[in-house]
Amino acid sequence: MKKVLVVEDNADNREVIRTVLNHHGYEVVEAVNGAEGIEKAGSQKPDIILMDLSLPIMDGWEATRRLKADDELKNIPVIAITAHAMSGDEAKALKHGCDGYLAKPCTPRSVIDIIEKYLKADE
Repeated sequence: MKKVLVVEDNADNREVIRTVLNHHGYEVVEAVNGAEGIEKAGSQKPDIILMDLSLPIMDGWEATRRLKADDELKNIPVIAITAHAMSGDEAKALKHGCDGYLAKPCTPRSVIDIIEKYLKADE
Protein backbone atom coordinates (compact mmCIF):
# COMPACT_ATOMS: atom_id res chain seq x y z
CA MET A 1 0.00 0.00 0.00
CA LYS A 2 1.39 3.40 -1.00
CA LYS A 3 1.70 5.99 1.77
CA VAL A 4 0.67 9.63 1.32
CA LEU A 5 1.67 12.36 3.78
CA VAL A 6 -0.97 15.12 3.85
CA VAL A 7 0.38 18.37 5.34
CA GLU A 8 -2.70 20.55 5.81
CA ASP A 9 -3.78 22.74 8.73
CA ASN A 10 -7.50 22.77 7.87
CA ALA A 11 -9.21 19.77 9.52
CA ASP A 12 -12.07 19.69 6.99
CA ASN A 13 -9.63 19.64 4.05
CA ARG A 14 -7.60 16.88 5.73
CA GLU A 15 -10.74 14.81 6.27
CA VAL A 16 -11.86 15.13 2.64
CA ILE A 17 -8.40 14.27 1.29
CA ARG A 18 -8.01 11.35 3.75
CA THR A 19 -11.42 9.94 2.76
CA VAL A 20 -10.63 10.17 -0.97
CA LEU A 21 -7.17 8.62 -0.55
CA ASN A 22 -8.40 5.81 1.73
CA HIS A 23 -11.15 5.03 -0.79
CA HIS A 24 -8.47 4.63 -3.48
CA GLY A 25 -6.36 2.32 -1.32
CA TYR A 26 -3.73 4.72 0.00
CA GLU A 27 -2.41 4.80 3.56
CA VAL A 28 -2.63 8.37 4.89
CA VAL A 29 -0.32 10.07 7.38
CA GLU A 30 -1.27 13.60 8.47
CA ALA A 31 0.57 16.69 9.69
CA VAL A 32 -0.90 20.09 10.58
CA ASN A 33 2.12 22.34 9.96
CA GLY A 34 5.36 22.35 8.01
CA ALA A 35 7.60 21.41 10.94
CA GLU A 36 5.42 18.39 11.74
CA GLY A 37 5.37 17.55 8.03
CA ILE A 38 9.17 17.34 7.93
CA GLU A 39 9.22 15.21 11.09
CA LYS A 40 6.57 12.82 9.72
CA ALA A 41 8.33 12.61 6.34
CA GLY A 42 11.48 11.51 8.15
CA SER A 43 9.79 8.98 10.42
CA GLN A 44 7.12 7.62 8.05
CA LYS A 45 8.98 7.76 4.67
CA PRO A 46 5.86 8.43 2.56
CA ASP A 47 5.76 7.67 -1.16
CA ILE A 48 4.43 11.17 -1.91
CA ILE A 49 3.60 14.37 0.02
CA LEU A 50 0.61 16.69 -0.48
CA MET A 51 1.77 20.04 0.92
CA ASP A 52 -0.45 23.00 1.69
CA LEU A 53 1.67 26.13 1.28
CA SER A 54 -0.08 28.36 3.86
CA LEU A 55 0.66 26.61 7.15
CA PRO A 56 1.26 27.72 10.74
CA ILE A 57 4.65 27.42 12.51
CA MET A 58 6.51 26.67 9.26
CA ASP A 59 4.89 27.32 5.88
CA GLY A 60 4.86 24.82 3.05
CA TRP A 61 7.44 26.79 1.07
CA GLU A 62 10.05 26.41 3.81
CA ALA A 63 9.05 22.82 4.62
CA THR A 64 9.46 21.85 0.95
CA ARG A 65 12.83 23.61 0.76
CA ARG A 66 14.05 21.65 3.80
CA LEU A 67 12.69 18.34 2.50
CA LYS A 68 14.45 18.84 -0.84
CA ALA A 69 17.71 19.72 0.98
CA ASP A 70 17.61 16.44 2.94
CA ASP A 71 19.45 13.60 1.17
CA GLU A 72 17.09 10.97 2.66
CA LEU A 73 13.89 12.82 1.72
CA LYS A 74 14.69 14.82 -1.42
CA ASN A 75 13.40 12.17 -3.83
CA ILE A 76 9.89 12.07 -2.33
CA PRO A 77 7.58 13.96 -4.72
CA VAL A 78 6.00 17.03 -3.10
CA ILE A 79 2.72 18.24 -4.60
CA ALA A 80 1.64 21.75 -3.58
CA ILE A 81 -2.07 22.00 -2.84
CA THR A 82 -2.90 25.61 -2.28
CA ALA A 83 -5.48 28.34 -2.46
CA HIS A 84 -2.64 30.50 -3.83
CA ALA A 85 -3.95 30.22 -7.36
CA MET A 86 -2.76 33.51 -8.79
CA SER A 87 -0.87 33.82 -12.03
CA GLY A 88 2.72 32.73 -11.43
CA ASP A 89 2.02 30.74 -8.25
CA GLU A 90 2.50 27.38 -9.95
CA ALA A 91 5.88 28.47 -11.34
CA LYS A 92 6.85 29.80 -7.89
CA ALA A 93 5.89 26.47 -6.25
CA LEU A 94 7.95 24.50 -8.78
CA LYS A 95 10.87 26.90 -8.34
CA HIS A 96 10.74 26.30 -4.57
CA GLY A 97 11.09 22.54 -5.05
CA CYS A 98 7.53 21.30 -5.42
CA ASP A 99 7.23 18.58 -8.05
CA GLY A 100 3.60 19.32 -8.89
CA TYR A 101 0.84 21.83 -8.15
CA LEU A 102 -2.91 21.72 -7.53
CA ALA A 103 -5.02 24.83 -6.94
CA LYS A 104 -7.80 24.66 -4.33
CA PRO A 105 -10.57 23.88 -4.56
CA CYS A 106 -9.54 20.71 -6.34
CA THR A 107 -11.68 17.72 -7.24
CA PRO A 108 -11.07 14.30 -5.70
CA ARG A 109 -10.27 13.04 -9.22
CA SER A 110 -7.57 15.69 -9.73
CA VAL A 111 -5.93 14.70 -6.42
CA ILE A 112 -5.87 11.01 -7.39
CA ASP A 113 -4.70 11.80 -10.93
CA ILE A 114 -1.69 13.84 -9.80
CA ILE A 115 -0.70 11.27 -7.15
CA GLU A 116 -0.90 8.45 -9.69
CA LYS A 117 1.08 10.51 -12.21
CA TYR A 118 4.00 11.01 -9.80
CA LEU A 119 3.92 7.53 -8.30
CA LYS A 120 3.96 5.94 -11.78
CA ALA A 121 6.85 8.22 -12.81
CA ASP A 122 8.70 6.97 -9.72
CA GLU A 123 8.39 3.29 -10.66
